[in-house]
Amino acid sequence: MQNLNNHDEVSKMFDIVIWENVSSERTEEKLQEDIARRLKLKMEGVVHPEDVARTISEEFNNKKYLLLLDDVMDSVDLEDIGIPDNKNGSKVVLTTEFRHVCSSMADRLIEVHPLSSNEAWKMFQQMVSDVVDLPDIEPVAQLVAKECARLPLLIKTVAGAFKLKDSVPEWRKGLKDLRKWPEIEIPGLTELHSFLKFCYDQLKDDQKRKCFLYGALYPAESKIYTDYLLECWTAEGLVGNTNEKRRFQDARDEGFDTLKYLTNVSLLEKGERMIYVQMNNSIRQVALYISSQDPDCKFLTGMTENSPDCLEENDWQQAKRISMIDKKLRDLPESPNCNMLLSLLLQRNSNLTGIPQSFFENMKKLLVLDLYGTGIESLPSSLAKLTGLKGLYLNNCINVTELPPEIGELNCLEVLDIRGCRISFIPFHIQKLINLRCLRISYYRSSNLNHCQDMDIDCNVIPLLARLEELMIDVGSYDHWCNEVVEVMRQVATLENLTTLRICFPRSEVLKTFMQHSPSWKDRQQLTSFRFFVGCQNRKRPQILECFKYKINRYLGYCHGNYSDDSTICDLLAETDALELVEHKDIKSLTDFGNVASFNRIRGCLIERCNKMTTITDNNRTEGRDILQNLEQLHLVNLRSLQTIFEGSLSIKSLSKLHTVVVTSCPMLTKVFSLRVIQQLSVLRKLAIQKCAKLEVLIEKPDSAGQVSPAFPNLETLILIEMPKLRTICVDKSLAWPSLKELQVYMCPELKSLPFDKDNAAYLKSIEAEQVWWEALHWPQNEVKEQLQSMCNLR
Repeated sequence: MQNLNNHDEVSKMFDIVIWENVSSERTEEKLQEDIARRLKLKMEGVVHPEDVARTISEEFNNKKYLLLLDDVMDSVDLEDIGIPDNKNGSKVVLTTEFRHVCSSMADRLIEVHPLSSNEAWKMFQQMVSDVVDLPDIEPVAQLVAKECARLPLLIKTVAGAFKLKDSVPEWRKGLKDLRKWPEIEIPGLTELHSFLKFCYDQLKDDQKRKCFLYGALYPAESKIYTDYLLECWTAEGLVGNTNEKRRFQDARDEGFDTLKYLTNVSLLEKGERMIYVQMNNSIRQVALYISSQDPDCKFLTGMTENSPDCLEENDWQQAKRISMIDKKLRDLPESPNCNMLLSLLLQRNSNLTGIPQSFFENMKKLLVLDLYGTGIESLPSSLAKLTGLKGLYLNNCINVTELPPEIGELNCLEVLDIRGCRISFIPFHIQKLINLRCLRISYYRSSNLNHCQDMDIDCNVIPLLARLEELMIDVGSYDHWCNEVVEVMRQVATLENLTTLRICFPRSEVLKTFMQHSPSWKDRQQLTSFRFFVGCQNRKRPQILECFKYKINRYLGYCHGNYSDDSTICDLLAETDALELVEHKDIKSLTDFGNVASFNRIRGCLIERCNKMTTITDNNRTEGRDILQNLEQLHLVNLRSLQTIFEGSLSIKSLSKLHTVVVTSCPMLTKVFSLRVIQQLSVLRKLAIQKCAKLEVLIEKPDSAGQVSPAFPNLETLILIEMPKLRTICVDKSLAWPSLKELQVYMCPELKSLPFDKDNAAYLKSIEAEQVWWEALHWPQNEVKEQLQSMCNLR
């Protein structure tokens, strides 16, 4: 902001530039006074805020201004201050830590991310100067820089505190103190601590504060998966509880609302699609310090790198929450006295191979037990003492082959995750877990098991879990699953409270049976999240879901299908948000499914290796009906017979939300878009075409004479790779590219010209291409080449 205020080029663009720091102590009246003073207004006798605002507004009238508001902590009503909307290019730029300020004040949000690790280290080196290059100091300096969480402000502050340290002992002592901050005061960091403490104090209620502090149990910068965190909060009663009338999903929704609030005020960092969140190191250290001062939030967050493999028993006694994540634990105490303990997090300690038999004897209040990724082989008999336990996580405990009978004593258990264990399927003893709401399991069959006998036991357990709302079955032994799935799904269909189901159906008739008999499916509003794999094994991360910036809840993967299966699939499509269609044996276009309205909910579609498909939609057969009207992402991969993407004219709403098209390895493709189609694709932002050997023209000439709208008015990225016959991007050279920012062209030797002049691609910032290709291009005007040359990255 200071740079904008002082920059000569910026000052030439505006009649006046004003920079104001809006701290927590600054009132709107004080902000008015400062702006009036900066404008050199005579305010004698003008006292009332409305009169001050009117005077400021009159001064700004007809002026092009830039108002810089730094460090805004709450929404500011610009009109009340006297800032007019002149509609003449005037700008208001603000910085804030709080997302809710942006949502109420900003038209455009630019999120400032942390630096990369290399950038952070380079900045730290520059700030500390040559002392960091001393061979004995550099390794310690790298650890100090790492503590700054890649945040420029923190790097600057910490580097200033270390700049005058010129010996290894000073650096080691400084690093030790930094890791204990804010318990130990560090010069320059007092203001940061005060700010973070202010953010904490601004949380509306005690519940949000406790939820925030809970996040400090996880290592700094680590991914804390959202669903899991909400389950822990729910287990501890931080976001409500579950009972006969209150559903698990209700508690999850309440928790998500709290989580969103914590990310909005920047106390937690939002990960991709909100699947996970993170807490940076500085905020975590403040949270741990706050928890150490609160007797209700006693945390034990583990050992340092130099501490012994096992904690002493007296370390456990007063803690309410213990986190030993990634601490290389090998042993646990025999019977620690932990009568206050609520959460015990031991995940990812692969060297921890056993738990003492009496370990859980004195943990009667324990609510969350996480053993994910440990090397344990079994659970001790003292597990039966955990009668209040609500969340048990054994996922990826690859040495666990069975659960003990004592598991049935956990009457309050609501979440059980045993995915990735070597447990055959649903353990018999969990039939007693009548309060279980969420079950995540793997279907695993060892070659020496009697499958039929085990299956009778396993399946009969399912209907007894009457309160189950969320069921996830990861299939490891697919061939055995194909033989036994009918009986499993017959039992799953009896569950009446399912809201989430992730499972694979080897055959569409099994899916049909489930859809016909499941009350949860029939109540479409109840089953709000599903991930169905039909004709294939389930995948942990379907490709189409990775393409979205938000979470998709209803996914269908349909593989190896044929016409006889499609009626069942068509019914399911009407409830589906994302579709992956792979290796269909018969289909020539999506129109072949019959009811094109079934596709109107779909937001993401990936079609791969459907070798008879010649076009994605044959609009000559849709009778003018809308198709794919909510589609945002379209990915086409290895379609051997595909000749065109959209055949015929589109209705008004068809494809009206499509913003990304990626086409890869479609050797027979000769037609991508006509001008008539691209006028329909008004929100398309990314187009990538790769390895399409026959494609010669990207955008065909107009079907008839007459004025046309700009080609892709919102297209920002165009990627063209490995197309030996491509000779023209667009036949009509008059078309504009008003939003294009990035162009990539590789291995397109016949493409001899670009459809740009000096005016029709004003926002183009980057061109990536081969040097030889670029030099051989034909240019109608040399000045166009010179203009574009500056933005080239040539190889």
